[in-house]
Amino acid sequence: MTDNIHSQTAPAGVQAAGSPQGQRGLGRWAGTAVFSAVALPMLAAYIVFYTGIGMPTATVNQGELLVPAKNVAEVELSSADGEQIALASEDPKWRYLILGSEHCADECEKLLYTTRQVHIRLGDKAHRVERMLVTEEPLSELHQAELKNQHPRLRFATADRQQLERWLADSDHPRLKRPSVLLVDQNGFAMMVYDNHHTGNQLLKDVKRLLKYSYEK
Repeated sequence: MTDNIHSQTAPAGVQAAGSPQGQRGLGRWAGTAVFSAVALPMLAAYIVFYTGIGMPTATVNQGELLVPAKNVAEVELSSADGEQIALASEDPKWRYLILGSEHCADECEKLLYTTRQVHIRLGDKAHRVERMLVTEEPLSELHQAELKNQHPRLRFATADRQQLERWLADSDHPRLKRPSVLLVDQNGFAMMVYDNHHTGNQLLKDVKRLLKYSYEK
């Protein structure tokens, strides 16, 4: 009787763990577990970064986080000669968008100086960062020439002020004062804000950390 019981086969559809079918099943589960362990934290980080949901109140950032991050492609930027600037089609870079006052004087020039010094101090990483001055109307030829002389690698652009305000309306900086700096990531999302209350060392500390943990594309 005992021998007969032990000799009975397992019910249909039940596979032993050591069988080929069982091993394949375990392999699929292991693969799914590994994929989930990698993908889910990345997805969570993406949601937190681009929506602000679950964003911790205390961070190591020196600048102010822009929540949610805003896609710069939604803003119409134009060059001094009226040509549209499509940053999404250009080489991926970290960018400082300096939102200047109408004539970019005094406080605006002070912020330009701060970002220039940060750019210089990046050394061999400077090519990964670009500065762009954005004003509501084109600067006069004389003023633009003066700024070009002081800031050789500075780009000039214009953007409609009302469009910028609508763009930021659903963020935590809906009425961004001028001048201010938006730090834009390599994917074209504005994600951090600075002004003249921030020092060059603070800007430098943030961008160096971001360059360190991001790949050059």
